[in-house]
Amino acid sequence: MDNEAGGTPIRWHRLALLSPFVWQLGFAGIANNIVWRPFGLPFQMVWQMAGILVASAAIAWVFLRDEALDHGDNVGQP
Repeated sequence: MDNEAGGTPIRWHRLALLSPFVWQLGFAGIANNIVWRPFGLPFQMVWQMAGILVASAAIAWVFLRDEALDHGDNVGQP
């Protein structure tokens, strides 16, 4: 799918980069009400550490998807 103005593909997968923000801000109210202590740590701390994993996974997926799209666009060109 090409953008009408520039002829470059619209990369909808980059919206996945919003998932860390939704993780931290959108669900913070829910996380603050949980009193469960996994691994003996406050749940909010575990929530933040899990958010790092979510952010890393989102960035890695977008990077790999961009690489795949860029590689596909350059097939047959010197």
